[in-house]
Amino acid sequence: MKYLFSILSLIFFIIVIVVYSKNLDIKSENSISAYYNTNGAFAGFIQKKNGLIRACEFSTNGTILSCSKWFDEKFLKQGKNEGLSLEDI
Repeated sequence: MKYLFSILSLIFFIIVIVVYSKNLDIKSENSISAYYNTNGAFAGFIQKKNGLIRACEFSTNGTILSCSKWFDEKFLKQGKNEGLSLEDI
């Protein structure tokens, strides 16, 4: 009985921490990742910004050839995006 209030407070604190951490949506930092073609030449980059992601490719002379539109990263699933229409890209 002597430590009942302390134990209940500790349990409440742990529950609050667990619930808060489940609801915490950690956004990835803004970043750019390079990718290369099979010959080892720089081919383009993946850009992440504020939870969005897009890819840009370079032409053979090094100028930016094209970039995709911005997609919400949490809704993309690798290998399961066959349903995108040409207008969505």
